[in-house]
Amino acid sequence: MKLSRHVIRQYISKVEWATASNICFLLSGKRKRRDYAVVAAELNSMCRTKRKEIRLKKLHHEFYTCYALATNPRSTLNHRQVEHDIKLRNCLGKYFHYCGYELIEYLSIKTHADAVLRLSAGDLYFEFDSGHMGRGQLKDKIKAHYIGKGAYRVIFWTGTAEYAHWKNLATIKCLERNRLNLLFEVARRVLKDKPNRLLAACYHEYLEDGKIYNHKGLVVWSDEE
Repeated sequence: MKLSRHVIRQYISKVEWATASNICFLLSGKRKRRDYAVVAAELNSMCRTKRKEIRLKKLHHEFYTCYALATNPRSTLNHRQVEHDIKLRNCLGKYFHYCGYELIEYLSIKTHADAVLRLSAGDLYFEFDSGHMGRGQLKDKIKAHYIGKGAYRVIFWTGTAEYAHWKNLATIKCLERNRLNLLFEVARRVLKDKPNRLLAACYHEYLEDGKIYNHKGLVVWSDEE
């Protein structure tokens, strides 16, 4: 793993804040215990930099240590949303690790989705689905934002509701796959003429293998490519 303060600052400036875990996925595509310790030490060191314009600061949260630019006006995080946002940032970090850090400058979280890449070839939206919405709500969301004309796509990462965290990992992965199947089932009905507009992957499996699938279950992207 190669540490780059420039990449770390650029990523944090785009997503507003990040944890050491998020930065591990950004810099190495994985979260190894040794790498986590190195990244956490580097982030703490960046908080002690004298120049405010490049210094980081810690945001207050009961359970997580989160880092933002010192110029960020925020001092705390919304507890209800933080689990969702951390998982989203893990996925985004892994995506940029394999697709290239040069894409980070086109990232924005000021959009109807969780994030978007504003590219010349068309927008690429990112959504982290925590598993709270029912079939009808998923259908309404896709119809509202992803059925219109235009050159764009959306990648969903499917998770499970936060209350399921106590379950074992095998059960959680099974729930995420069920959610993925439901998402594709809804997408095929809503996006009849453009089903490949929506791509998706299960959260834990994506962090392990980097594979993203289309509605037919075919791999359209892998970090092995």
